[in-house]
Amino acid sequence: MLRPLLRLARIPNVFTACANVVAGVALVRAGEFEARDVLLVGASAALYTAGMVLNDYFDRNIDAIERPTRPIPAGEVSARTAALLGGVLLVIGVSLAAAHGLAPLLAALGVLASVLLYDAALKSTALGPLAMGSCRAFNLGLGLSVARWSTPWLIVPPLVLGAFTLLITQLSRFEVGGTGASRLRGAVLSIFALGLALLPLLACVSFATGNGAQGLAFAALPLGYVLIRGYGLYAPLRANATPPIIGRAIGGGILLMPAVDSAFVAAAGAPLAAAIVFAFAGPAHLLKRWYYLT
Repeated sequence: MLRPLLRLARIPNVFTACANVVAGVALVRAGEFEARDVLLVGASAALYTAGMVLNDYFDRNIDAIERPTRPIPAGEVSARTAALLGGVLLVIGVSLAAAHGLAPLLAALGVLASVLLYDAALKSTALGPLAMGSCRAFNLGLGLSVARWSTPWLIVPPLVLGAFTLLITQLSRFEVGGTGASRLRGAVLSIFALGLALLPLLACVSFATGNGAQGLAFAALPLGYVLIRGYGLYAPLRANATPPIIGRAIGGGILLMPAVDSAFVAAAGAPLAAAIVFAFAGPAHLLKRWYYLT
């Protein structure tokens, strides 16, 4: 029973959500952490897992046609069990955030609202990618909520992560049936543009935090990884938009998120914390051998 539940939860992705929160805390605390910040990591893991479980619950009828091997249509997990598990995880996530304080509670409620809006109402609409992007932005905000937003640059990391999530969510609409490469041109070009914008945005963070060129030097490694890996994932879509290539681009994009987080933390002058954030991708890469990402 455990393996189908882990598949339902898309367990590799949970580590990327935890990386968001750790990055947020590191950004506002100059790389420092407190013991109670573990509550926020747990809240993020619970809320993200709830979102994945409820996604399959609400998609169970279409999955019976398009993805019959998924746990619910395959009869490995009942729809009732999935609904109950998703609801319990939402409560756990919000409760853990509330135990940390009012600001984390508000951020967790933002995640919860985005999850429910996406899964239950907006997924198939034009607003679906925006709702999914807001899930990631609020999730990073969960970490940022441990301190007051004293400077404007703190809005940059959640906006970048939210925009990236929005763009790969647009690609996910063609994961099953594929499409002509021309239909993906806008999303692919937008992803490339966002990648090119990372350098000036990281410079903004680095100089705003007083780290200057040193912060950019710290960020060079995760930024280089994001750009090289990102090009390898998304360049093929310009000529080949078949389901396997699209699925690889989506899953790979999710696994890139800890590196994006890491680049911002490094630019803010916390290279050790940045390395910790980057390391969250390790378990995700390992587990993807056995559990699907999308």
